[in-house]
Amino acid sequence: MTHIVIAGAGIAGVPAAYAMKNRLGPQDKVTVVSNKDYFHFVPSNPWVAMGWRDQKDIAFPIGPCLADRGIAFIPQALKKVDGANNQVELADGSTLAYDYLILATGPEAAFDEIEGLDPAKGAVHSVVHIEDAAKAYTDYQQFVKNPGPLVIGAVQNSSILGPVYEFAFLADADLRRRNLRDRVPITLLTPEPYVGHLGLGAESETRHLLERALAERNITYRTNVKTKKIDSGVVHIAECDEQGKEIRASEVPFAYAVYWAAFRGIHALRDSAGLTDERGFVKTDAYLRSPAYPNIFAVGVCGAHPSIVETPLPIGAPDSVYSIQNEVDAAVRNIAAAINGEALTSPAPLRAKWLTDMTKSGAVYHSEPQIPLRNINWLKEGKWVHLAKVDFENYFINKIKLKPAGPGVSVGSHIATLVRKLQSYSDGATKVEDMPRAFTKSLEVRISKELNYDLRAFSQILSQKEGALAAALLESALLDARSMLQGAALDDLQKIKRDLMVADLPENQPGVGFHGGGT
Repeated sequence: MTHIVIAGAGIAGVPAAYAMKNRLGPQDKVTVVSNKDYFHFVPSNPWVAMGWRDQKDIAFPIGPCLADRGIAFIPQALKKVDGANNQVELADGSTLAYDYLILATGPEAAFDEIEGLDPAKGAVHSVVHIEDAAKAYTDYQQFVKNPGPLVIGAVQNSSILGPVYEFAFLADADLRRRNLRDRVPITLLTPEPYVGHLGLGAESETRHLLERALAERNITYRTNVKTKKIDSGVVHIAECDEQGKEIRASEVPFAYAVYWAAFRGIHALRDSAGLTDERGFVKTDAYLRSPAYPNIFAVGVCGAHPSIVETPLPIGAPDSVYSIQNEVDAAVRNIAAAINGEALTSPAPLRAKWLTDMTKSGAVYHSEPQIPLRNINWLKEGKWVHLAKVDFENYFINKIKLKPAGPGVSVGSHIATLVRKLQSYSDGATKVEDMPRAFTKSLEVRISKELNYDLRAFSQILSQKEGALAAALLESALLDARSMLQGAALDDLQKIKRDLMVADLPENQPGVGFHGGGT
């Protein structure tokens, strides 16, 4: 029996547990440990802080969802990883042995690195944790009764800076809706050398387009800003030059402020010998394995991601839900390969995608750092991005909540017979067009967009031409075919479908441009 332990029950840990369970045998075991007994869709925290989502909309108990899939759950915080002895120590003093360990703990917000940054002190707010986002909304309701200057900022060493801009756009739109915008000057403070840098460094037209978007909304911004300390109602900053040297100190007053802290690895990882870098992030190789302990993998923000470019003020490496899911897929496939004695073939993904809400509008940022001078970067705006972000939230939460499908069709049905036959010859030896005409009659079939993604994914898994498979699978039969897939095959289908959906987003072409969708 192989035992996989996954530390973390968030947007990296839970998908990793589901995918790992699908790829193991019935005698193998998956156990999730977490300091929280609930799943939380972190990207929607800014919406909670604006009152557009409630905590219950994006957070729910995770134990029952894991139990439905035969995954054990221990709601205990990780205390230490003992890589030499293949076990983890939990907060209650118990230990848990593993054959493979996936670290998906997420980061710790380093509030203590800047005086006054801790939201518990009451000077500023944070949306890193769902409880902090809810408190931010409670205080925001009081703020709009007596409005004043609003500051949105990020400290040096911050990473995942897309939400900083998102919150600025959300606040602008909400204040306009309340007819308060002219009474609330908004200032954005960032350690980036220019707006839209995001830790990626590809300037091109992205910088100018984001500058224009901020200017159109009358949002003032300052770059190369080092946050020194925060007092009640005032942020003490130093603006720096291109070498990071402080050239001008000033104070920025506020009546309400939301700030992003720098991240570091959680205490349990920092206290584990040989695992982490100087900030407590787990060091990994090209296959997301710990160089010190090859049976330990790290996915998500807890992994060490080196900065892509050097900046005057330090900026943490970016990450996104999309890239985290690709990391999860790579780690799961590599563990499955290691268990089977096969070579590891899934390298750590490099792409990052953000869907940033701008209320009725939105902005999508795509970056694919590959080889210097050949990076792909673009930024687009439009109402479709806002709708895509809403859809993605629904898709991800439903993916976590929904119970695994059981056999849904009769084993004697035509579609069950067809799918089983094609699965048994998944190398493409059996072609739909070679089968009896009863299954391959040429038809013009019009089906819904959702089911069209299923068709395209099936055609890749079964090595069939899309047109031929469409002739064999009518729209009603596709629902039966999908219900026949279980375990790893269903996991593969969902991944391919997700990638196809992302690739088919409107305006998803290289280049840069803004299109419609004002607030």
